[in-house]
Amino acid sequence: MKNQILSLIFAAVLCLCTKPANAFDRAYTMGDKIDSSPLIVYASVLEVRELVVKNKKAKDQDELVGDYFYRLKVLEVVKGSSMIKEITVIQSPEFRADPRYFAEGQNVIAFLKPNSLSGKFLSRYRLPRRAYYECFANKQGVVAVSDASKDFYLGSIKKYISAKRAKRSKRAAEWASLLVNAPDELKENALLELSARPYYPALNTFVRYLGEENLTSLAYKNLKNFPPDSLEARLDSLMKFWKSDSRLVKVNLLKLVSHIHDDKVFKFLQRSLKDDKFEVRATAAQSLEGWTDKKAVKSLKKALNDADDYVRSAAYEALTKQGFQIEKKDDLTYKILQEPEKTNSHKK
Repeated sequence: MKNQILSLIFAAVLCLCTKPANAFDRAYTMGDKIDSSPLIVYASVLEVRELVVKNKKAKDQDELVGDYFYRLKVLEVVKGSSMIKEITVIQSPEFRADPRYFAEGQNVIAFLKPNSLSGKFLSRYRLPRRAYYECFANKQGVVAVSDASKDFYLGSIKKYISAKRAKRSKRAAEWASLLVNAPDELKENALLELSARPYYPALNTFVRYLGEENLTSLAYKNLKNFPPDSLEARLDSLMKFWKSDSRLVKVNLLKLVSHIHDDKVFKFLQRSLKDDKFEVRATAAQSLEGWTDKKAVKSLKKALNDADDYVRSAAYEALTKQGFQIEKKDDLTYKILQEPEKTNSHKK
């Protein structure tokens, strides 16, 4: 049971979670916000105030604090009607306890959708009937920007929208352009869009992002589409990441290079069996499955006695696939019963 639990934990650590949570705390990428927001504006916050209502029942309390009211001056419409010059945003009643979405005088990029306020709500606060908006995903629908950063964000959002609308023949190049200079959130979307098939013009970029923890899983998803000879030509660049402090970077590197016939890779696999992180040791054991020389087998035999259940299990699977007959005991330890015929080659 313990081994099964560890297996599930390990799989969860190594896999990029692409399915969204169905709760208010779901973290949306900027691409999600762009896709789901009918109106995106660059705006200045003109007014911030709390909506209040008279409390007729309490003599010692004249007002009850209600919801937040924001008035924004639109400086640029990124998505939606260019005729909009001013916007009123209401912080929805159920989220009144959240931090305020805007601060007066602030410049922001706001991801908005219409707010269907009830007649009762409008009457309570004596608000006129007009178009009101709410932020997409609450506080996540606001990006505060400075004069120095606004062009970076606005340009990236426009590139994303352009890539979404591009013809199929030009779409990959448009996504690749986002990888050059964009917020990491949009780089994630671009990497995901490009991951269906190998896109050679961006190969060096994929290699670079393999070493960045927040992008490594999606970079790996792209790089595994390429044949080993394409990766072997960039092995020196890839192997720079073996010293990374990131567990996830090391794991993805191990999975990626283990199929390359090179002594540097073999030494990296052996060294990784001694790593202090069990996920790295387990992945190294899994990756040594196809390496059958004496040193590789010796390393896997040692891993069969690792302190961690999952590493031992990975070594057991690798040796079994090489032809070893191994007894799996109830206490999750292993005993080699019979070895296959000897081989002198690194690879099968």
